[in-house]
Amino acid sequence: MKIFAIEFFGLYVANQLADGFSFNGNQLYGFIITAGALTIAMKLVKPIINILILPLSLATMGLFKFISHTVTLYIIDLALDQFKVTHFYFAGFSNDYFDLPVVSFNQGIMAYIAFSIIISAVVSIVSWIMK
Repeated sequence: MKIFAIEFFGLYVANQLADGFSFNGNQLYGFIITAGALTIAMKLVKPIINILILPLSLATMGLFKFISHTVTLYIIDLALDQFKVTHFYFAGFSNDYFDLPVVSFNQGIMAYIAFSIIISAVVSIVSWIMK
């Protein structure tokens, strides 16, 4: 249940930070179904993907750890009718100290990578805090 809540929160934060997730029907129902599928995929599919990308992960000291999230997000997109990644659009952020530029990707691998980086970062941070 804890992993489901963390994945749900990661999906929610990614949806709030960037535009591009499409949930058919009721959005809350779509969020719950997608978070559940993401949780199951993280427990079943992610270990297999991590073994397959182990040489790349070792060579880059874990820099490409988000790839397993990218593949599972793509699998969830294919498996569920309620959830689609249509594009990625981050409107940017600016304050006195730094500026984050606008980032936009059409539907494709870059959109999945961008969303998976956000979800992976949020899940990692929240999991680290909850330890």
